[in-house]
Amino acid sequence: MLIEKMHGIANHGIAKVILGLITLSFLVGGMSGYLFSSNDTFAAKVNGETISQQDFMNRYNQEFEARAQQEGEQFLSLSDSPKFVSEMRQGIINQMIDQELLRQYAKELKLNVSDDMIKRAIVEEPAFQVNGKFDNDRYLQALRQYGVSPDGYAAMLRVSLTMQQLQNGIASSEFVVPLQSEATAALLFQQRTARIASYLLADEVAKQNVTEAEIKAYYDANAKSLLQPEQAKVQYIEVSANTLSQLQPVNDTQIAQYYQENKAQFTSQKLAHIQLANEQDADAVYQELQKGADFAELAKTRSTDKLSGEQGGELGWIKDNELPQNFEDAALLLNVGQYSTPVNVDGSYHIILVQDRQQRSLSEVKEQIADTLRKTLAADRFQAVEKAVRDAAANNNTSLQDAAKAAGVKVQETDYFTRQNVPAELNTPNVVSAIFESDIANGGANSEPLNTGDNAFVVVRVVDHKDEGTQTFDEAKAMIEQLLKREKAEKTLMAQADQLVKDLSVNPHKLPQGLSFSAPQTFSLENVKDPILTEGVFAMAKPKDGETLYQTARDSQGNVVVVALEKVEEGKLDSDKLAQFGYQLQQSRQLEVQGTLMQALRDKAKVEINEAFINQDDDN
Repeated sequence: MLIEKMHGIANHGIAKVILGLITLSFLVGGMSGYLFSSNDTFAAKVNGETISQQDFMNRYNQEFEARAQQEGEQFLSLSDSPKFVSEMRQGIINQMIDQELLRQYAKELKLNVSDDMIKRAIVEEPAFQVNGKFDNDRYLQALRQYGVSPDGYAAMLRVSLTMQQLQNGIASSEFVVPLQSEATAALLFQQRTARIASYLLADEVAKQNVTEAEIKAYYDANAKSLLQPEQAKVQYIEVSANTLSQLQPVNDTQIAQYYQENKAQFTSQKLAHIQLANEQDADAVYQELQKGADFAELAKTRSTDKLSGEQGGELGWIKDNELPQNFEDAALLLNVGQYSTPVNVDGSYHIILVQDRQQRSLSEVKEQIADTLRKTLAADRFQAVEKAVRDAAANNNTSLQDAAKAAGVKVQETDYFTRQNVPAELNTPNVVSAIFESDIANGGANSEPLNTGDNAFVVVRVVDHKDEGTQTFDEAKAMIEQLLKREKAEKTLMAQADQLVKDLSVNPHKLPQGLSFSAPQTFSLENVKDPILTEGVFAMAKPKDGETLYQTARDSQGNVVVVALEKVEEGKLDSDKLAQFGYQLQQSRQLEVQGTLMQALRDKAKVEINEAFINQDDDN
């Protein structure tokens, strides 16, 4: 398969060029004839043009492999979830549909790429050049390496250049003049100084009373909208190498043996060295040392490591694994005060002097060694435990007790929860999918071990499952009571705040007992701390010099506030920053135009998606 052939070499310059064009060709459709057989049924049809299942799977496999390499275990855990895979497949087919719409739009606009333009693009591509000039042998060799014919590459390049023309046209259709940049910057970087007086919602809610009749009336009027979300109650066992390590016994003999075999880990050495560029220089310096020359003086005058050389070659106290292994191994063979023969370390030669050595005793490191041994033994045991748990959960499908016994852990049980408040230890997409969507969702069976991280899994069993439905009056009563209390509290506070604004407009020093304004605060759209309150502050008119304006608003906690707006300072940028801001603003406008264009193309397009194919189970 072409993608597999390219695996592992995507960082090569030529590979980036060709892979980029192949990706684009997969996306825009109609190019599979150059690379693959197109004798398959469709994944989608866009205004009568087919996006083949083969092209879709090529794109899907490419993205799956790329994300698996980049995100590792986390992505593979997510990919166990049918919902996640379905969303990924839907995202890819929508990308391909958008690209096909753009291809058709470019054709409608009669955008044309001549053969000369393609030739020029090939000749000017740096990946095909040697010493700054196009090299035909390099070009053909690259195409052969990736299984692409010259005609096929030219066709892909034509697609790429056509799309580039279209993008350039969109970009040039939207521009920002300096006055627009200045006006937008003035607002975006504007700073407003205000003081805030808050009426706390929670305090007012606590004062409200709601009758049984009010609750019943609300329920009767809104019963159809009072939905109880789907819920599950589960038992589960949680197993990880970390939990196994806590159960793993370690004896004194094992600890002592580890200490003897790994003394270097617990040894610190005070070292000095003389670094030489080649073996001949190193031998010459070694001979001078043998004749009684001073180590520190030779380090200062002869060492190519000038930094340590100035200190007489001293490297200070070195712990295990801080220096190259053969450097440390050579030092460990020396007695304190002894220097080595020249040691080759990555092409340089070192004469090493051991100035001092310290070794932690067994009693000092006993707990550290025990912890290391427990983790190592647990990691070695993990796969065996997982297999034992898998077998036990399958052989006794009526309970988790045997599986728990196989792992040496206890069965845990949750209360009812929804998809929105899954317990943290179960909140991974594959586990949530198993609980709510798989064969075990209705209870009566154990799941297989479900990966939740590096060397960690859970096995779950649904104890009870409740479908989404209308809440009974008793189930909804507490929620309705709190809702009605909040509504009454908000109405009361808004009336008080509105009255305060009127009073302050007449007498700015008239405040109710127990209410006070905060110290002046600065609000800006550039650095938003409370979006709801900031929106309220910026909705106010600008005060005149020396004037304070008052207005009611809310904050993100639901509190009702009175804003005392004292000053507005327009945002100002120097010429360099304003130019940079204008460029960013223009890019943002261009993206908006692209989004509007895509929506318009979508609105008038006839798109048919093969949902059965797109939503089928994935074999990755």
